[in-house]
Amino acid sequence: MARINIFFIHGFLGRPSDWTSVRALLPMNEKIRYFTPDYFKDPLLGPQISFANWSKNFTSLVEKNTRPGDRNVIIGYSLGGRLALHALEENPNLWHKIMVLSTNPGFDDSFSGLDPASEVRRARWITDTYWADEFLTKPWDMVIRNWNNQPVFGGGENEPVRIEKDYSRESLSLALTQWSLAQQRNMRPLISAHIDKVLWLVGAKDEKFMEQAEALKGQISNLNKIVVESASHRILFENPRHLSRSIVQLIQQLQQGL
Repeated sequence: MARINIFFIHGFLGRPSDWTSVRALLPMNEKIRYFTPDYFKDPLLGPQISFANWSKNFTSLVEKNTRPGDRNVIIGYSLGGRLALHALEENPNLWHKIMVLSTNPGFDDSFSGLDPASEVRRARWITDTYWADEFLTKPWDMVIRNWNNQPVFGGGENEPVRIEKDYSRESLSLALTQWSLAQQRNMRPLISAHIDKVLWLVGAKDEKFMEQAEALKGQISNLNKIVVESASHRILFENPRHLSRSIVQLIQQLQQGL
């Protein structure tokens, strides 16, 4: 019997429990399975490895937990969305759909390595290395407060509580550099090549990512862009009901023919 397998990938500072409110609104039956890997605590998926090795290891995990004929979906939020795009790149045939939330497709260039001549990449690298040091060395409550005060989270409500004991500071610091946007290729060609698989979700109040999504739609006209109302960057916390409806609609489409 073929099944639908949905893999949720949390964001930076995220945990599998971040998806609880969304999952509570999704259907439960023997034909649908949900996975919420904690990549910060899995040595094969942690930030000590590169994007490329993460994709290989994650693909192996999915292949071990699924079987031929299944319909696999990956849903990634923010950093998790960027990791999801790399998983799609590693094995496009493994995925029926990929849903990315509040995700940056990368700098719009032909980057294939850490190019010191790229001003925007160098600026991002400086920012990410600054935060990496903050998470590694500074008082936890101060760092979390400053992190949440960044403009990208402006207007966001229902900020999740983050407790220091739930994290490895070393892993958080590594994630900011190893998986820095400065280290990521431009994913637009990948998105365009597999546009039939991609759903691009952005919060209506997320000014920066709405602008990015609109620009991406201008470059890839058939992009399936979904605007989540009453949400800023943290879609899964700010409007889990709207997000769950989009996932339910996707499940219903995938169920046809099973």
